[in-house]
Amino acid sequence: MLDWERVDGGKRVNSSGMARLAHTGALHGEYPDPYILFQSVRGETGVLLDFEWTAFNPAAEPWVSAPSRALSAWQGVAGLPEPEVLGAVVEGGAPLGFELHVRRGGEERWFQARAVKQGDGFALWLSDRTEAHERERVLREALERAREALEQEREAREREAYLSLALETAHMVTWEWSEARGSFSLSANAEDFFGAPPEGLGNTVEWLLGRAQPEERVRIAEAFARMRSTAGAHAFQFRGPWPDGTVHTYEVVGQSFHEEGLPLRVLGVAMDITERLRSQEAVRAAEERYRLAALATNDVLWEWLPATGHIYWSEACHRMFGYHPEEMGDVSWWAEQVHPLDRERVVGSLHRLVAEGGESWTAEYRFRSKDGTYVDVLDRGRAARDARGGVQRMIGSIMDITERKRALERMAEEARFRERFIGILGHDLRSPLHAIALSARELGRRGVPVLHQRLLQRIETSAARMGNMISDILDLTRARLAGRIPLHLSVTGLPQVCQQVVEEMMAVHPERTLLLDIEGACEGVWDFERLAQVVSNLVGNALEHTPLDTPVRVRCRDEGAGWRVLEISNRGTPIPSHLLDTLFDPFRQAGPARTGRGSGLGLGLYIVQQLVLAHQGTVSVCSTAEDGTTFTVRLPRDSQDAPAAEPEAPQGMGTAAFQPRSQECPTE
Repeated sequence: MLDWERVDGGKRVNSSGMARLAHTGALHGEYPDPYILFQSVRGETGVLLDFEWTAFNPAAEPWVSAPSRALSAWQGVAGLPEPEVLGAVVEGGAPLGFELHVRRGGEERWFQARAVKQGDGFALWLSDRTEAHERERVLREALERAREALEQEREAREREAYLSLALETAHMVTWEWSEARGSFSLSANAEDFFGAPPEGLGNTVEWLLGRAQPEERVRIAEAFARMRSTAGAHAFQFRGPWPDGTVHTYEVVGQSFHEEGLPLRVLGVAMDITERLRSQEAVRAAEERYRLAALATNDVLWEWLPATGHIYWSEACHRMFGYHPEEMGDVSWWAEQVHPLDRERVVGSLHRLVAEGGESWTAEYRFRSKDGTYVDVLDRGRAARDARGGVQRMIGSIMDITERKRALERMAEEARFRERFIGILGHDLRSPLHAIALSARELGRRGVPVLHQRLLQRIETSAARMGNMISDILDLTRARLAGRIPLHLSVTGLPQVCQQVVEEMMAVHPERTLLLDIEGACEGVWDFERLAQVVSNLVGNALEHTPLDTPVRVRCRDEGAGWRVLEISNRGTPIPSHLLDTLFDPFRQAGPARTGRGSGLGLGLYIVQQLVLAHQGTVSVCSTAEDGTTFTVRLPRDSQDAPAAEPEAPQGMGTAAFQPRSQECPTE
């Protein structure tokens, strides 16, 4: 084959000669668009390897690849399908359309190509659409520019909306002074920002000056003049009244731009700093109050940041411990200054507060001062937690309680001395009092005049009363010094105790009505004599403080879970409510007696409480105008094995509370 051929009129001409024949019609010589004929190149097995051109018309000459005729070697052509795709045209006969972009010698063209089966190859028809492609390119670029312009406009509107929202949120407006236009303009939210009157926004400096206090307008005008005349950053503040009568404070910040020494424009923002100034003033006032409080109190104020362990100490630490605040360390240093015998308890309680979600912390301990001595302190703190429950900070105070503890110890020692003295005195008074009572009883048996008999009875009654008082004093001493009145426990029936006391009281008070209600066996392991003392004190108290015609009811009953209940009630005048909280304290009276005077030391109810506690029981009182007064004693079946904690009170019970437990009046 020749290197390449141009076909005119069906004749082949050597390319080196480039001779042109007269006849061109045989291979579409008259067709203005390029036409190229390709033939299949196959291997020995008939497999399609490539295509090569065999002929072309004159219009295709500038675009035919040389020197190789292989389709795969066609240079400067973009968009040409793979040989397999073109092979499908040869094998199947279906035409194939595509677009080619061809570059030759600095020239480029776009063609609409169409491959049509021709024998064992295909004819490639090329329709020049360069001008159409250029028009499409221009149109695409115009559309892209329009799209970009629309996108920029959308983004500008979004930025404007964001800026407006940001300005509104931040209580700010923007402003601009243009020297070229000679205009002053404000952002759209200025009317609301300045609380403008209904006539609306005026874009002039004079309008802005009208928003300021009259006495500040000259200063503001001078500030704007400086901005225009001097390049750089400027700032000033002014106050302006609102229609609602309030006065707002504004801060104006601007940047002046000059060109060749001449003013060009000034851009800036105005901020409403009213709330900021109020907050700053509130913080300043709080800091001043804290400073004055720290100076006024003797307590050491502290703030602990658990994240760093750092503790801020007030100046009072020098007065209390001898350390200056900068000498006081972090939480580890503080723990080291706590007395070794107190350290585990105190530091452990603080760590538990942090870990377990508590809010307040209190501890008494000994703290080592700078001179090595220990100071007794009361330390109190409160934790501030974040949303996840972690402690962000703790603030508290340390109070020096050294003198108070010493005073309390002295008072406790004096009280113990007094109680020992009273106990010894009561014990020593028993013997002569017993002798007086026996002497009076012996004289009564010998037969004396009636007048003397009355005197002897008065002596004997007074001696018995005095003996009861001495017994109460001795019981008080035992309860205070020994911690609990000793008991002699044995199997005891509560009904028998109540029966005996009621009979004794009826003998002494034959004019009174005593009612005894017994429900169940009501047996337990108790001290018979001490229980009789409880019942006697409560019944005697009821008889003493109620009218003669008011019955007193004594009731004993079984209760579930191994408990027994004793109730002494009456419908007399209720106990004043202000006395209920201290009713079981020693040397207290339940109110005026029926006779108009107290008949004892005020130890009866205290002794009752201590005896019930010694039995691991509870005692309570309920007193109302509707239901009268009821004393309720609850005893475990076996006081020897009973736990120190008591079971829950029955439902519907619970008013006045006394150690160790309280109950309410039953509601009918």
